[in-house]
Amino acid sequence: MKILILGLNYLPESTSIGPYTADLAEYLRAHGHDARVVTGFPTAPQWKVWEGYQGKWFHSEVINGVPVQRTYLYVPKNPRKPLQRILFDCSFAFSVLRVAIARWRPEAIVVVSPPLQLAVTGLVLAALNRARVFLLIQDLVPDAAVAVGAMSPGSTACRLAYALERFVYRRVAGIGVICDGMRRNLIAKGVPEGKVVILPNYVDLNFIRPPAGESSFRAQYGIAPNRFLAMYSGSVAGKQGLQTFVQAAAEFDSDPDVTCCLIGEGPYLPELKQLAGDLSLKRFLFLPLQPRETLPTQLAAADVLVITQRKAVRDVVFPGKLLYYMASGRPILAAVTEDSETGRFIRKHQVGMVVPPEDPASLAQAIRWMQSNPEKTRQFGLNGRRTAETQFDRSVVLERFAAYIESGFESRSLVPGQTERTVGAR
Repeated sequence: MKILILGLNYLPESTSIGPYTADLAEYLRAHGHDARVVTGFPTAPQWKVWEGYQGKWFHSEVINGVPVQRTYLYVPKNPRKPLQRILFDCSFAFSVLRVAIARWRPEAIVVVSPPLQLAVTGLVLAALNRARVFLLIQDLVPDAAVAVGAMSPGSTACRLAYALERFVYRRVAGIGVICDGMRRNLIAKGVPEGKVVILPNYVDLNFIRPPAGESSFRAQYGIAPNRFLAMYSGSVAGKQGLQTFVQAAAEFDSDPDVTCCLIGEGPYLPELKQLAGDLSLKRFLFLPLQPRETLPTQLAAADVLVITQRKAVRDVVFPGKLLYYMASGRPILAAVTEDSETGRFIRKHQVGMVVPPEDPASLAQAIRWMQSNPEKTRQFGLNGRRTAETQFDRSVVLERFAAYIESGFESRSLVPGQTERTVGAR
């Protein structure tokens, strides 16, 4: 089958949605499909076009056997401004339309959202090629923008965004979401239940594994083996609310037995560094985004892996880093709303602790508890690895994903009830 995949992010970007899109494309190619990708130039997480890709409008390459066509996008100087983010999304969606119109005629088009505008491009291409469109939602737009305050409810931009959402949902052949909370969100908006399937993200369990022996990562950054290390690893964006982690770290700044570390980059990083300076933190570690191949060693170095979210973030996201955290066999500490998708999942599967969001004192208290209860904390990590193995194994999830595409986006192609059990949310 000829399958065209449209997505904003792709390898060599190691954060955001890129690795998941690449895994899907590579799996489809390996199983006999002519899968091709149209994507943007790599910009995540620094919001700058990477060296080697600068100064180009279009670029073709082959990555791990997958033909990849890159196309122009407008990169905002300040991605925190809503208008600039909208221009970023729209520029890519429009640019893809020009690149993707070619003699090669896809039979199926997979659109990865965000940006939601890209689904309109997919529908246009589908009409030209008599193809079917499947929308895979990684973040619910515009709900996520409203949740983090990037867009005001009732504003003109917000009303237009919801109108676009309704337009797209009515016209695509199928919609995939990565967790049950998103499925409930769409059904509440009037999307037919049979049109929505849960196709969770996935993790390579041979790549991310529990720690074995001493950590070279700790030695590299001078972190003693007996020091309790609380680590956040990933993008530094608005929905994370990482100010809570920095503020909680003030509790341990004079404690030689605890280290707090943030690894990553993004538009909110300068703000976090300024906050650390205002709090006179001297021992909080800010480290740059590490090479993807070192991720297993990096995660294995932690005693606890931290996730934070803003209060308003509930069912609009399911952080991909949660899968990597679990696969590493490390316990998770989440400062999230208790009834959010993330909070419910962590509590149900006993892979870590959940504390209130935007509450530094509660987060600090939980770090101290986990430090003082090593056996119970270790059990959280064991539960996490087991959950990753049973529900998020890349080969198993992608096999179902491929079967769904091959069926023409018919949910009957999935094992009855399998999608719900996959995320363990029902």
